Amino acid sequence: MKTSLRSLIFLIAIFSFSMSMPAFAQSTTLQQAQAQGFVGERTDGYIGIVTSGPDIARLVDDTNLKRRQLYRDITRKNGIPLDAVETLAAEKAVQRAESGEYIQDVNGNWMRKP
Repeated sequence: MKTSLRSLIFLIAIFSFSMSMPAFAQSTTLQQAQAQGFVGERTDGYIGIVTSGPDIARLVDDTNLKRRQLYRDITRKNGIPLDAVETLAAEKAVQRAESGEYIQDVNGNWMRKP
């Protein structure tokens, strides 16, 4: 149990650091798409399309591919299941979302963050 807690704390630290790195930071295009309501943060740690727009599907695919690679790297380095990393990532992404941006609720419905 102690090892699991230590691994989880280590995972949180790595994830927080990794998400702040420029290579994985949100691009201006993603930030604009979130601010305009085209995309939102899903409950599984990835982004989803709220309303279609120009090149939104490509943006979502590219962003989710980068996130999936980051999550897999974290799982390999820490021996933690992928779904645990995705869940933690979703929680952090919802916390980082700005007021008015779309997030998914537990039922999969899109709502604006208060």
